Amino acid sequence: MQQNYDDNFLARWMAGELTESELATFQESEAYADYAKIIETLDTASFSKPDLEANYAAFQTKIQSESKEEISEEKSTKVKPLIPTWLYAVAACVVLFIGYTFMFQETVYETQIAQQTEFKLPDNSEVQLNAASKITLTEFNWKNDRKLNLEGEAFFKVKKGSTFTVTSNQGDVTVLGTQFSVNSRVDTYIVQCYEGKVQVAIKESETVILTKGKAVVLQKGKLEKYTIVESTPDWLSDESSFYNIRIQEVVAELERQYNIKVTGKEYLKDVYFSGRFTHTNLIQAAKTIFVAMKIPYKITEEKTVEIQTH
Repeated sequence: MQQNYDDNFLARWMAGELTESELATFQESEAYADYAKIIETLDTASFSKPDLEANYAAFQTKIQSESKEEISEEKSTKVKPLIPTWLYAVAACVVLFIGYTFMFQETVYETQIAQQTEFKLPDNSEVQLNAASKITLTEFNWKNDRKLNLEGEAFFKVKKGSTFTVTSNQGDVTVLGTQFSVNSRVDTYIVQCYEGKVQVAIKESETVILTKGKAVVLQKGKLEKYTIVESTPDWLSDESSFYNIRIQEVVAELERQYNIKVTGKEYLKDVYFSGRFTHTNLIQAAKTIFVAMKIPYKITEEKTVEIQTH
């Protein structure tokens, strides 16, 4: 007589919690082959697209076909019990779980030091990512929920549609369709609007509306608004530009763009820099920053910049 296995037993088997004795007895039973076939089918199923209904229908057709073939072969000797209907529901739940995993899987775009990249979002909005930056998003239902997280700096050309939001540790930028950049580093938060209008909700601070040519910077808890004349960020043209930015952040950007180490940063005073440096000539870039700020320095043979005391 064939042993009946309840839900609890099968759940323990699928979780690998049976004792050696229970597993051995189960493997010798007539029912084991049927249950194992279901798990094998799930393991080999393809879920490249989260089409849950199609996946489950294909799976159900496969099992029912194989069951009918086995019954037909053994019809002359004995009748083999069909797989219980409830077990299809268990398998369907597994399929649904795998499908949801694909649906809500995060997509990540990331750049290393001295690297930039560009890509398009599911709605064809364009993103250009600056050095040492990272964007994380979920593509499922993107049309209705256009939200991503930014660590670092990026420039966005957003297609018109539902609300588009860039979140970060320091604030959120919300638009409907425009061109803007966001720079969210540890001690600096900068948003610049190049077209249209953006709303900047800065955490633990005020909410600001920026129109074309307007920008805002948050440093050490202080918020400052200013005007820009460029049509795109300078770093897209191999330059970094700054408006009244702490020298520590300027030096950090030099390290990111050239993949170098600047030593002696502890000697830097809390001063602010306005200007720009090139991404293509380290000697010229260092001179632009340190000579202008009257900071003694030297570049070693190992391409390390050493800040020196007076």
